[in-house]
Amino acid sequence: MGLEGGVHCMPLFGASPLSALSPRNNPYIRTRDGETMNIFQVLSQGKSRLHEPSMSAMLGYLLDSNRDHGLGDAFVRQFLSAVDGERFAPILAQEFINAQVTLEEPYELNGNRKDIDVQMLILDERKNIQHRIIIENKIKLGAARASQLKEYYAAVTRDEKELNDLTFVFLTPESNNPQLHAEFNNLILTNNKHAKYWLHWSSSGKCVVSITRDILSLESTGQINPINEYIRHTLKAFAMHCATTTDLFRQKTMRSGEDIGEIVDETKIETASGRYRVVLRNSTQVQVFNLETGDKEVARHVLAEYIDEHELDIPHQNYNTRTIGKKFFERINSLAS
Repeated sequence: MGLEGGVHCMPLFGASPLSALSPRNNPYIRTRDGETMNIFQVLSQGKSRLHEPSMSAMLGYLLDSNRDHGLGDAFVRQFLSAVDGERFAPILAQEFINAQVTLEEPYELNGNRKDIDVQMLILDERKNIQHRIIIENKIKLGAARASQLKEYYAAVTRDEKELNDLTFVFLTPESNNPQLHAEFNNLILTNNKHAKYWLHWSSSGKCVVSITRDILSLESTGQINPINEYIRHTLKAFAMHCATTTDLFRQKTMRSGEDIGEIVDETKIETASGRYRVVLRNSTQVQVFNLETGDKEVARHVLAEYIDEHELDIPHQNYNTRTIGKKFFERINSLAS
């Protein structure tokens, strides 16, 4: 068989070369427990993990009705309905919602720059601003700061004093975290035409996950225009990533780095900085995970904090992390017995 003009690959089992690479078509390709790759979860591993700006970028992309996702204003409509369908009823009644999104939109307050995570402008037919929506995104609960929303509101309203149609959306994981509640409650609106709302990434009610899944459902039942296959799979992956990353009521895998050995002991602790799950493995490796975010924390720092707060007789300054972990579990277990 000649190879003139390039290399020719023989299809597997009569399939085309590309379709042969699919686990569905190729019996030699298997995935563990029926799992398939999720690009968002892949990019969330290691030090280059997806952070708040990346999640904001994806959300902003979907909320911009002029981008190349092919959804038009469908995602915008579902989002506005989820936030407050009654408040946005005049906009939802429009034939097309012209939503333009910018990320890290800069404002200024007392000489300091304030970057808004997501700013969405709803424009009328003449390109005049009908409504301004400010979205403050929180993925890591530890990033909550009691004065942040208040400062952003002050910066936006001072920049445009006559601004009436303004809505703030606080987008977070579903949580009873007191820092989140403090940040939201500290936002005091000074104009009765302004409004603030708290929306979750994932919850049992209306949330970003349910909005995304509603779009998929509307497309499958022919209620919106067809979505190309690439965007459809991207939406599914995004919804699953949001649910598994931000839903505090799911069982988290909470992995970062390599797990060495099997878990032989574990406990939950609370310090002034947060609530944690501490794991000891039979290799003597000790790991600490933040119960709010699922992130792996610096074990030595958290254990030292707990030891000092509870005045445990463990001179952690003299030990390495594994020894601190071993003595920590010995002391915890002796106190429990």
